[in-house]
Amino acid sequence: MTIAAGRLRFRVALLAPDTIENGRGGRMPSPGSDGWKAVADLWADVIALRGDEAVRQSIERPVQLWRVEVRMRRDVTTHHRLRWGAIVMDIKSVAPNDAGDGLVMTCESGANGK
Repeated sequence: MTIAAGRLRFRVALLAPDTIENGRGGRMPSPGSDGWKAVADLWADVIALRGDEAVRQSIERPVQLWRVEVRMRRDVTTHHRLRWGAIVMDIKSVAPNDAGDGLVMTCESGANGK
C-alpha cells in the first residue's frame, strides 16, 4: 500500500547545506547563498504539533514543532532542512512510516530565526 496522493497536499522544498571551506578549518556559506540550497521539491503532509517558546542565543523565540510525511527517500537526514512557504524547518528526526513507503520527520521551526 502506498501513501494516498490526496494526503500529500503541500509542496515543500528539501534543502541541503551549501557551504565551502573558509580556509581556517571551518565552513561558510557559498558565495551568493544563505548556506542552503534546494535539492528537491516534495509533496508532503504537514501537521503542526505544538508551539512553544525557547531561548536561543539569548533571544526568546517562538518555536513550532511539526510532523511532516513524504514519500520514501533514502537521502534525507537530520542535516537537511525543509522550506514550506516562508517557514524553514530544521529536521530533528527521520524514520520510515509503518507501511515502509514513506518518511515521517519531526521538524522544528523558529529556533533557526526563520
